[in-house]
Amino acid sequence: MEINDILRRYTSGEETLENANAALAAAGAGFRLEPGRNEITGEERHQTVTGYAPEQASGFGLLDTGTGAMEKVRVTGGMLEFPVNQVRPDGSVNMRAFVLIAGKRYEVMGSRLAEPLPDGLLRVVFQEPQRAVTPGQAVVLYDGESVVGGGTIVK
Repeated sequence: MEINDILRRYTSGEETLENANAALAAAGAGFRLEPGRNEITGEERHQTVTGYAPEQASGFGLLDTGTGAMEKVRVTGGMLEFPVNQVRPDGSVNMRAFVLIAGKRYEVMGSRLAEPLPDGLLRVVFQEPQRAVTPGQAVVLYDGESVVGGGTIVK
């Protein structure tokens, strides 16, 4: 079983801490979940919900910043209590981070949860709301007067 599958099963309550740690060791994860530190209790699982959109996620999950620490975090309305990484003006982040909550995996953008993007896709975030943005329309990215990228809106 892959490490992400083990963590997904643990955060959804399908695996106990002990079984998850045994599976992590067998998968060569190089880290383990510590009782009291990154353990999600039964009560915390009952307080945890997800939905169709990242902003519907609330409760407890594990934060993965690529260091193997897997810190337990609280999510409220799709937001962490504190920013984890810095979102650059172009929408990229200075460090990739993910939250696994109730078996779902979300990318972290500052303190906001977002759906992870497959390779080749770009998330465009406007500073102000835009009217009638529709799948199939073109988006063009400029640096001053120069076109630096673009694509088709899919969602």
